[in-house]
Amino acid sequence: MAESAEQALDEQAATLQQLRRDNEQVERENQLLEAFLAKAQQQRLTAQLEQQTTKKLRGARRKKETETRVDTFQRLTDDEKGDIVSQAIEALQTEIEQLRLSGDKDVDDIRTLMEEVDLRIAETKKDTYEFKRDIIIGGEDPRTGKTNAEKVIRFLEDKVHGKEVLVEKLALKNTTYRTAIQKLEAQLAHKEEMGEVLHLVDFDQLKIENQQYLERIDAKNRELLQLKLSTGRTVQVLNDVKGRMASLTAEGAQLRLAIAEKQRELDSFEEDFQKTAGQSATVAASYKKLQAQMKGAEQPQILEYIKLKAQVAELQKEAADWQRKVEVASGTASGRAGSSASGRLGSGKRPGHTSPLPTKAVLK
Repeated sequence: MAESAEQALDEQAATLQQLRRDNEQVERENQLLEAFLAKAQQQRLTAQLEQQTTKKLRGARRKKETETRVDTFQRLTDDEKGDIVSQAIEALQTEIEQLRLSGDKDVDDIRTLMEEVDLRIAETKKDTYEFKRDIIIGGEDPRTGKTNAEKVIRFLEDKVHGKEVLVEKLALKNTTYRTAIQKLEAQLAHKEEMGEVLHLVDFDQLKIENQQYLERIDAKNRELLQLKLSTGRTVQVLNDVKGRMASLTAEGAQLRLAIAEKQRELDSFEEDFQKTAGQSATVAASYKKLQAQMKGAEQPQILEYIKLKAQVAELQKEAADWQRKVEVASGTASGRAGSSASGRLGSGKRPGHTSPLPTKAVLK
């Protein structure tokens, strides 16, 4: 019993889920039908559907069993559903196209406003730069350190005059545009008056021309996109080249400084070289002079020099002996002995002193 009861409950739950899914499907169909009836406004089809629904509802019977599903409404046929869906899709496409056109117009307006804002920002930056250059920096009195009022007034008057000229130009351009608009409106009115003589062929021709123009516009847009891409790549390459140029410029400045330093060192070396060359010439002249003097002087022979060295050694030995004798003597006799010794030494070599070499004539 329990198993049968659980099975019955499972079946009822499955039936309930199926009924819910069917109800959701019917609700979606009803919503689509309501939208179709509200937008399409087809009274005849609505009346027909209502009559068919009323007739079928009169002949339908409700069953009391809860296990079986009972239909209390009339379903639409597949053709009717297809017609409704097609018309709903067309209506949605029309609405989407209108929204797209409205969005394109809003985008164009926003883009125009952005361009105008960019122009105003550029003009403001330019005016700010000129004001700083001409008034804040250039208009400052170097003696008092204050800004010259006449320059400020002249600067503002020039700006106001420029704005007045711009207003006159814009007014003239506005007048020209209004005249062109009036001409176009007159032409449009004339075409509308003559529109009765137009035929279907003319409209077909206009459609063909419109399609051709749209294709040209698409081609131009693709070309513009390609140009934008190429411009982006060109700007990137230009930035890279500018970076390399800046690095090369800095390197060139360093090289110029190094060249200037090397040039100063070269000048110093050149000056030292000139001084050295002068000194070398002086030394060379002195050397030549000394060589000439040495060639003119008589030089002793080797044997004579050895004999003289031997005589000098003997004289030094005798002087040392006499010195010891003088130190041994005492009293007054030591003084006389000292004077006698000094007289004797006057004719020879004094102790501790090396006499110059005698010349060749003296030796002879």
